Amino acid sequence: MCDNELTLNKGASHLKRNIYHKPTFEKTTRDRQIQVYWAAISVFSEKGYEAASVQDIAHKAGISVGSLYSYFSSKEDLFKAIAEMGYAVLEQIVTEWSPQKEDSFRSAMTKLFEMTLEYSRKYPDLSKLYLLLTTDSLNPYSEQLSKEMEISFRSAYVKLLENAMEKNELRSDIDLEMASYFIDNTAVMLQFSQTSKYYQNRLRHYLGLTAEEEIPDERIVNALVNSVCDGLCK
Repeated sequence: MCDNELTLNKGASHLKRNIYHKPTFEKTTRDRQIQVYWAAISVFSEKGYEAASVQDIAHKAGISVGSLYSYFSSKEDLFKAIAEMGYAVLEQIVTEWSPQKEDSFRSAMTKLFEMTLEYSRKYPDLSKLYLLLTTDSLNPYSEQLSKEMEISFRSAYVKLLENAMEKNELRSDIDLEMASYFIDNTAVMLQFSQTSKYYQNRLRHYLGLTAEEEIPDERIVNALVNSVCDGLCK
């Protein structure tokens, strides 16, 4: 992946970012930073946290192990750095989604699921990393790193639902917090269906698709939108 495929500018993010690298990493070139980040993302997403080694990442990045340790104190710090980078990409969905600009709740839902498919395919390794963070073995990291990200998504969903409620699009008895949770779970499962082989095969099984047939994006998006709207809208 290239530099222009991912915004690494911390100033573009609404979340407070922690610094996990050493000052020497700031002094290296941007190309080198990108090279190290994507090598780490590739190795962690392929092998998982425990099996991945600093040696693997350094080799993938084309640098020495000593150089990598001059940038990051440990494998844990490097993992935390790219995990936050992954959350920054997810946050871009929230920023670019802008549901308040959509004509209706239905069109906002359509845009959300279309963007989920787009980003899952554009950043497959980051999506795998996000899936990895949902495992119990990485719970200490995911709890520390995901709290602000979840708050960001929750705020976007609640605002969307409140706007739809004001427009008289939704049922009056809707629990906005639970509705937000339901919408987010739907988007997350859609992301996983493009990320994990297990979830990819699961989707194909339910749709009756062979391994050679293309995923019917329009059918999936329409079905998910209908499901959400049928449950929440008047």
